[in-house]
Amino acid sequence: MKRFVHSVLPAFMLAVSVGQIYAFTNFSDGIASYISTAGNPVTKAQVQFAFSLGIFFLGTGAAFFGKIVEKNIRLSTLIGTTLFVAGMLTTGLGINLRSISLIYLGYGFLVGTGTGIIYISPVKTMMLWFYEHKAIAAALPIISFGLGSTLSTILFKGISWGVPGESVASFALRGFETYGITRVFAVFAVFYAVPMYIASFLLKKPKVEQQSFGHGIPELEFRYRTLFKDSYFLRSWLFMFLNISCGLCLIPLAKQYMAKPEVGYTEGLITLVIALSGLMNGGGRFLFAWWSDRLARRIDILLIILAISTGIMAMSFVPAVIGIALLVINACYGAGFSVIPAILADNYGMTNISKIHGAVLSAWGFAGLAGNQAAILVSDRLGFGYVGVVAMLVVFYSLNFMNAVSLKKATKKQM
Repeated sequence: MKRFVHSVLPAFMLAVSVGQIYAFTNFSDGIASYISTAGNPVTKAQVQFAFSLGIFFLGTGAAFFGKIVEKNIRLSTLIGTTLFVAGMLTTGLGINLRSISLIYLGYGFLVGTGTGIIYISPVKTMMLWFYEHKAIAAALPIISFGLGSTLSTILFKGISWGVPGESVASFALRGFETYGITRVFAVFAVFYAVPMYIASFLLKKPKVEQQSFGHGIPELEFRYRTLFKDSYFLRSWLFMFLNISCGLCLIPLAKQYMAKPEVGYTEGLITLVIALSGLMNGGGRFLFAWWSDRLARRIDILLIILAISTGIMAMSFVPAVIGIALLVINACYGAGFSVIPAILADNYGMTNISKIHGAVLSAWGFAGLAGNQAAILVSDRLGFGYVGVVAMLVVFYSLNFMNAVSLKKATKKQM
């Protein structure tokens, strides 16, 4: 019962709340329409940049607040929750004042940083309570994070399942009519504040921490500058950066490409694939984490993830495969997040894992800025289109596979 009250329940409450960040794209049209004026036009792309900033500060927030998470789990979750709620309120104020700068401050910096702190806070706690199954324990809050955008969409966008074929954008616009785009983020702030503050006081490490010091950096010698010189860490960082960047290249493009007449996907099939892609993301996080707990060498799971990713992208030169590729890549994209904490713990031990996991997640921030831009560069600006993006992803996934092989060899030398 203690495991559930002090780890599983608060981890779920925190992660599913901050997972709301992935729902922001559903609001972009409504926000841009409301704050844009004749004298100061604001595009959807400008508003959507708040999401990119949010992902960047998510990664940097996780990195810089890792020490606080390590020392005081309650303080870190309270700080993260306060930043997240303040960011929601600031975003709402920015919408009301028609200020894109306030939206960047609120959603980009405050919500992003708060999300980063909350994202890493439950992970070590879960691994300590369920030490014998570290990967699946670390994956549980990460899976919950993936459910956050679905929860926010259902609760606040006036979804009517009785309207066949209605798009998410249409759902969002009708939600704005019900709640008002000027009030949505105030509602978010109030709704999420309650479970997040409760969870901050419930989340607690076990009295006796099972420590596995691995082959990493002893507590007294831990320094970030030392960590960023460590080859094992750098290879882990590169794995995350490439895996996330590739996922962010394909996922938006695939949805657009399926809609082209020459590809042959019907509207119903596109809707089904997009709906399943979210389930595949969450399912991949669970399946690969569960699988990694059963491997003789957990590091092998990275080779499996990247081999599958490379293979499906190589098949995607055939246009009809794009829907399957979207589902598979979503699963492998999510899997990278769920398996990396346990892999790091195997190598470095549990003592500094929140700091190290947070530092690795800085790759997420940079990938959030780089991934989609790389797709636009190759597809539109260089004129290579979808085929060019597929070729680029095959190359990058192959390079990451070789990086994972070198990561495995580095682990062998240390053990």
